Amino acid sequence: MAKRHLSVEKRARQNIKRNRRNRVVKSAIRGALKQAAASSDPAQIPKLATNAQRVLDRAVSKRVIPKNRAARLKSRLMKKAALAKKAGAVD
Repeated sequence: MAKRHLSVEKRARQNIKRNRRNRVVKSAIRGALKQAAASSDPAQIPKLATNAQRVLDRAVSKRVIPKNRAARLKSRLMKKAALAKKAGAVD
């Protein structure tokens, strides 16, 4: 049987830890974006969009997602928020 190197075992442990941590952050991102996009109350949209932006910025600072991806997601979110706000004002 081949000997396993200690550095390989340590790297595997680190990857498992990081994977768990990143999964929690990515789940929070998806939840915040879905919550903001699904909101039907025009008064709540800015608050939910701000919260989603905060979650995205936190993920970038933790290096879970790239900053350009966060910027793209925030841009799309704000476009949806503007459309929803405009539709809410018309109704």
